[in-house]
Amino acid sequence: MKKFFKTVSVVGLLAILILSFSLMACKTAATETTAAAETTAAAETTAAAETTAAASDQKYTVGYQIYYEGNDWSLQMAEEFKYAITQEPYASMVENVYYTSDDYDITKQMNNFDDLVTKGCDIIFLSPLDPNAMVEKIKQAEADGIKVVVFGINMNGEDFTASVNVSDYKHGYAMADFVGKTVKKGKVAVMNGIAGTQTAIDIHDGIVDAMKNYPDVKLLEDVYTNWDYAVTKKATQDALQANPDLAGIVSHSEPKACAEVFIESGKDLIPMNWMGSNGSLRLWKELLDEGKKVNFEASTKPPYISKIALEIGMKALQGETIEKFTEVPVNIITEETLDDYYRPDLSDRFWACSDLPDDVVNKLFPKE
Repeated sequence: MKKFFKTVSVVGLLAILILSFSLMACKTAATETTAAAETTAAAETTAAAETTAAASDQKYTVGYQIYYEGNDWSLQMAEEFKYAITQEPYASMVENVYYTSDDYDITKQMNNFDDLVTKGCDIIFLSPLDPNAMVEKIKQAEADGIKVVVFGINMNGEDFTASVNVSDYKHGYAMADFVGKTVKKGKVAVMNGIAGTQTAIDIHDGIVDAMKNYPDVKLLEDVYTNWDYAVTKKATQDALQANPDLAGIVSHSEPKACAEVFIESGKDLIPMNWMGSNGSLRLWKELLDEGKKVNFEASTKPPYISKIALEIGMKALQGETIEKFTEVPVNIITEETLDDYYRPDLSDRFWACSDLPDDVVNKLFPKE
């Protein structure tokens, strides 16, 4: 019996020794594996840091296409971009900036785009005047390594780096919903922008869908007034003459002109949506100060969307992950919040919801 226990003890001892050596070997292997992983991770982190550093040191050439200089909103959107790109971190990242004027001409926009490509732009920012015309050009530019950010106007396809915009559909819906719920019943005229543009199409769809909630409202056919004061005023005069019982107006084009038709003819103002131009807000404020009864609500597409487009585009150039589509909310101005947006010290050309600092705003838009 004692011999048996001795044999077992020797065998047990050997087993313990073998197990101990195995555990030590596993521990050593695990340590080596961990060390190797840590070395790999450190190398990857260093490589990523070097890549980021290299990207941050790179200077870029930027192109910006001003789609329409006949519109104060478009010009202010460009100014928001021009200011932002001179500030850090962008000032240190940009070597050249080229600005073009498309004059709301699709052929000119296409030629300007080609010119920016030829100038060696690393990124181009544009508001496409036609939902389809620029698709192939943008697709080719992207294939050639040029980033393209579209903003302010939607386009078809997804062959671009990013898209930044207010939902024009929601904008149209908000305008019409206010007028519909205020009027409740009767004829409502519609003053839209430029026929055939994606903005006008989306605005129209939003207006039509919103008015479905108000079956007693008769929506008149859109009149396209080109975002032009004189054209809008004449169209309002025509609409009022043809419909003396007009109950309301939904206007995506110079609503101030619509209101002035009623004021000049001595008629009571009817419910209408408003916009965020300082001239419109000034008239609204003056009417209230005179004790006039007005039913206005302003829905505004903020011109600082160009700054948001810049931020997203420069991140894309740096290799950062970005959202393909960014929707900027519509700003709503009511009678209660009017004083928060109206600037009596600035010209009528200024648009509310700006991201420009006061010193720049005062220089660009001094009171006339």
